[in-house]
Amino acid sequence: MYLEDIKITFMQSCIADSKKIRFKAKFSRDISEILPYLNSVLKDAIYNKNALSLTLRKEFRIITLHSNMLAVSKAVNETDAYEIIDFIKKLINNTYENKEKINPLYEMRSKPSVVEIYNHLPKLNCKKCGEATCLAFASKLLSGEQNIKRCLHIYESHNKESLDWMKDFLQVFGC
Repeated sequence: MYLEDIKITFMQSCIADSKKIRFKAKFSRDISEILPYLNSVLKDAIYNKNALSLTLRKEFRIITLHSNMLAVSKAVNETDAYEIIDFIKKLINNTYENKEKINPLYEMRSKPSVVEIYNHLPKLNCKKCGEATCLAFASKLLSGEQNIKRCLHIYESHNKESLDWMKDFLQVFGC
């Protein structure tokens, strides 16, 4: 087994949401060599080669892997924290076991701009999504404050190409 253990070293209330917790945990070994492989496997991850870190979202949780530690915010409770640790440990070990079949990705994925997202929206400014304009909706979609399902017009058949692009974007960046 590549990674034997992950031990919690710090846990307290989350700054962003006091009903949730944040924690840090130490890896039993340095995982730097695996980060580019995880970056390739996790399409929604953001890899920073210079900082040797990889950030991903698991539902509403924000998980950052560093070379020797894990930092998580917005975990539900201590039980959730241990479930996240198990998930990360399995992910790292499975990636290591299959690394011969994976092409490592050393580049950081970049999110599209608000304007690029806006260009894939119907641009009707109908306000049905709850926003005053499609540009405002695009901005909130990028930040994770809105859901594409709120844009009813993008589901019309003539917008299929834009919807497909939007689904790919949402899958890759976890917005």
